[in-house]
Amino acid sequence: TDLMQAIEDTNKSLSSNIALSNKQAAASDAKELTQMFAQVETFFDHKADAKNASDLARQSKDLSAQIDGLVNAGNFAEASNASTTLSRTCRTCHTFYKKE
Repeated sequence: TDLMQAIEDTNKSLSSNIALSNKQAAASDAKELTQMFAQVETFFDHKADAKNASDLARQSKDLSAQIDGLVNAGNFAEASNASTTLSRTCRTCHTFYKKE
């Protein structure tokens, strides 16, 4: 879907902005991802047999919010680790649900 493409693009931007230690842009990306993952979580909450996807979306939303805090604190090393975990969480969900 368009939302998933937007998430993918924003996640790539986030990783890049963290690598560049661009606090303002990385925080903006993280806030945007937090909002988008909230939409994904709501979508899967209302879909039958999608508890796993809903949980992964919630984890992704929480990670995005955590990254926002880390970036704002200037802790780019931890933000980078959390960003890697976020990408891994996205891939895990796509393994199960991307076909739909």
